[in-house]
Amino acid sequence: MGKSDTFDFDYVIVGSGFGGSVSALRLSEKGYTVAVLEKGKRWQTEDFPKTNWNTRKYLWLPQLGCYGYQMLTFLKHAVVLHGGGVGGGSLVYANQLLIPRMMFLAARSGVSPTAKRR
Repeated sequence: MGKSDTFDFDYVIVGSGFGGSVSALRLSEKGYTVAVLEKGKRWQTEDFPKTNWNTRKYLWLPQLGCYGYQMLTFLKHAVVLHGGGVGGGSLVYANQLLIPRMMFLAARSGVSPTAKRR
């Protein structure tokens, strides 16, 4: 930003999670000016709790003294768990890569459950 008090962007992205960050990157690669709005803070490695049982550093429930990155939004018929901070949902993704059991894959695709994985 220069010395101007005005903001002039081609696109404004709300949220820096998986979708927002990729959208901002792609648009900026095409030469557009992009602003990314995020409601949470930038988390550093030392800010993360060692365990999710440390609810004060894990959950965001300020009324209970909890100031973590896992936010809970209570709606009429659902509770939404989402990340609060730069990175959005990727903050709570926790590097998970779940590999389904072969029986599940076989039932969905017709592949023999005894087939070997590559």
